Formats: sequence, C-alpha cells, structure tokens
Amino acid sequence: MARHPRARYYFQVRGFVSGVDFESQGGTCPGRIRIPGAFGGRMLLLLWFLLYFGGPLQPLQAFHGIWLPAFGADQAGLAGAFYSAYGSPLVVEENPALLSRVQGHSFQASLAVNRATIEYRDRYLDPATGTFYNNDRTFQPVAPLPALGYAYGGQRWSYGFAIYAQGGGGAGFENMLRAYPGAEARSDGVDSSSVAGNQNSLAKEEVNVRLALLKATPAMAYRMGSLSLGLGLDVVHATKRMDRSYNHLETGALLPGGIHYRSDSAWALGAKLGLSYDLEDLTLAASFTSSSRFYLDGDLRVDSYSNPDQVSGVSRYMEWPARFVVGLEYRRGPYRIVADVSHTLWSYSMNSLLFSLDAPLAITPIGSRSPYLRMNLRWRDQTAVSVGIERRMDRLALRAGYSYGGTPQTARGLSPLLGTTVEHHISLGLGWFFGEEAQPSSVDLALQYSFPNTMKGVPFSEWWLGHAIQTEPLRPALFEFEKRTRVFSLYLGLSYRWGGQSS
Repeated sequence: MARHPRARYYFQVRGFVSGVDFESQGGTCPGRIRIPGAFGGRMLLLLWFLLYFGGPLQPLQAFHGIWLPAFGADQAGLAGAFYSAYGSPLVVEENPALLSRVQGHSFQASLAVNRATIEYRDRYLDPATGTFYNNDRTFQPVAPLPALGYAYGGQRWSYGFAIYAQGGGGAGFENMLRAYPGAEARSDGVDSSSVAGNQNSLAKEEVNVRLALLKATPAMAYRMGSLSLGLGLDVVHATKRMDRSYNHLETGALLPGGIHYRSDSAWALGAKLGLSYDLEDLTLAASFTSSSRFYLDGDLRVDSYSNPDQVSGVSRYMEWPARFVVGLEYRRGPYRIVADVSHTLWSYSMNSLLFSLDAPLAITPIGSRSPYLRMNLRWRDQTAVSVGIERRMDRLALRAGYSYGGTPQTARGLSPLLGTTVEHHISLGLGWFFGEEAQPSSVDLALQYSFPNTMKGVPFSEWWLGHAIQTEPLRPALFEFEKRTRVFSLYLGLSYRWGGQSS
C-alpha cells in the first residue's frame, strides 16, 4: 500500500495529575496536499500551512459537536446567525443563495483563534487492593482557524469560492493511571499482566486523537426578482490519527497492547442547495448541505513483544453529516435582527465507527484479539438556534448574539477525546466600514464565549468498557468519569469590496 509523506509537528500540554506535573509532545500529520487548479491549490496549501504550522498545533474544539459555529468575524459577532448585509464569499459554507447580495468583487479573510479549556476527571477502584486511583486533567488547546474567499456578483448571476476549516476535534492525555490489561506474555517468561513486577497491575496510559476536516466550495447563485437560488459543490479533505499506549509505572518502558493508527489523506464530495426571498424589510432563507463520505483507510500498528513491527492495513469510512438551516433577517432603520435554526444529523454519521483490519490485532475489553475495532459514540441529532442584533452607526456596527445547541454527545458515548460538551454561547462584535457607501469594505472583530458544561459517563459506555473491565479473572471495577468544556474564541476579519454599482 502506497504511503503518504508525513511531516513532524510538536504540541505541548501542561497539567497536573495524581501529584505529578506532566508534559507531552510529538505526533505526525499529513504532509503534501494537492488539488486541481493553480489558484485553488495555492489557497488550499496556504490554509493548511496556517492550520498546521501557524502556531502550536492543538486539537480543534468546535462548538456544535465538532462543527464550527461561524465562518467570518461579522457572522461570529451575531453568534453565527445569517451573514453580512452586503454579501460575503463565506456564505458558501452554509447558503450559496446569499451570494446574490454581492455586487461587484468581494474578498474576505477571517481568522478564528479558539482556546478551549477541557477538564477530565475519573476515579478507579482497584478490586485487587481496594485502593482508589484518581486522574485529573486540565487541557487548554489553542487552535488558529483561517478562512479565505472570493466572490463576484452581477445583475443576475453571482459566483464565489471559499476555503475554510469546517470542523474536527481531538485531545491528548498522558500519565493516566490505569489497570493494565494482560495483553501478552514475554518470551522470557515474565507475564506482562503483572506490569513487570508491579503488584497493583497499574500502568501509565497515553491517548492522543486528532481529526481535521477542510472544505473548498465553489458556488453560484441566480437572482429572479426577489428570489435567489444557489448551488455549491463541497470538496472535502480529512485526516485522522489515533494513538493509545501503555508504559511501565516506574521505568516508563513501553508495554504491549497499545494501538497506533494513521489514516491516508481522504477526499470526498458534497453539495449545497440554498434559496432566499427578499421582502421589504424581511429576508427569508433556507439551505441544505449534503453528507460527505470519505474513506480514512490507512495503517494500524499494535505494540507487541513478539512482533513489534507488525502493521495491519485498515479499511474504514466516516461521514460528515447533512445539515438543514432556515433563517431570517429583519431590517428596521439602523437595526438588523437575524436568526438561524440548524438541524445536524449527527446520529447517522457519529453513531459507531468501525475499523476493519487485515489481521486480528485489535484487543477487546475482555482480552481476546479481533480483526475489528469499533468505537461506539452514540451521538444524537442536534438542533441549534442562533439570534443576533446589529446596530449601524455611520461607519461603525455594533453586534451581539446568543446561540444554544444541545450537545450531540450522550452519556452512553461520552469520551474525553472527541466533541465538546458546551451548549450556551454569547458573542459581541464590532465592524468598521470604509470605502464605497453602497458596498463598503469592513474590518471586523468578534469575541465568543461558550459557558462551561459538565457531562458524566455511565457504565457500559465505550470509554467505561475500555477502562473498567479486568481480565484474569474477568470482572468489572468501579470506574467513574466526567468531562467539562468551555471555549473562548477571538475572530478577526477583513472584507474588501470593489467594482460594485452605485445605488
């Protein structure tokens, strides 16, 4: 199987667990990326460069599940509801029909900097000794997420193209105290289930997961009086990696049983349909984004005494979910009130993820080996509501908004490694206009805060099964865990418009 070149990157996490400061670094990410077309290729490479090398790479923590809530500083100031009154290239992310608002040329660049605070806690009772062990993590990744777009609007036809980070997620934890599963016996007769002499059968667990998803969307819109129709094509690029390893509690030596997965670069296509209808003071809009299936085939290696270099091919796919959105904009004097309602079909795409291996290398919770590795996430569909208000004051615009979306994560599928638990979000924004009065350019700033929300896992969930089941003898242990997330985001944006017709 041909392998893709990979580039090294380094990330750093600081926290405190069980009285020990910890620090982690290391990982791999995809290297070379190509798409047809010189202009699109340069923009895509630039965006990937900013995503992966523009700062300390950390897992992206999106607000609505693993889907970002806004794709421009002007929209972010309104809590993700609707788009600019003068049109924007980044509307192709949600509703390409709104390209009809663009008159002349429009270029938009945006940078969102997300800082998430993820707190993970668990408690484990070792049934062999009657001793409780606790893990406590505070993880604060910072993710820079750029977006770029260009659009041109004429009398009837409008065209646009944008590249943006659609979503993703992940986390990384190390030095987690764990009951160590007896994965394999050493050839010299030392049983690995005893962790090389550790009588409590404990080891240090390290887990890292990364999922990144990028979209490039060319789109067009056609205006017929008050009605506008839009069509867009999504070109999706995704990568994923996952690592889980065990180390000796005292020496730090690598123990068997860990897994290391690297996906190939995956590509997929999707489509967008949108419409908008203008009344005197009101605009109504609706859109549909199709799901996109991408195949994250790759390699999986299992830490082993007997065959440390054994690698198995992996076949698997994942679907980015379909989404429906309806929205409105009401205009009255210097005020603009906007609202959106979106419904995302997470339950279909994030219910269960299956890895099919060429060889039976995966270790089940009861200690047997299998050619299949399944992750049961049990996500549910999500409906999110966003409302925002904008007040125009000559060359300034003041914005504020609120958004609510119940987390798609469930207690049965809760994991500290993917998805956020936040539900309530507020935002404040500011815009400064310059240039032509009819189609002004703008510099925009927005701040978003997602209030902390805690979720607790339940017995027999995926994460519980991987940590509470002991073998030899087979028995469950007391294991409790919870996850708490809050997010602060800063958006910076520039919209430059020229060549539009004067009113």
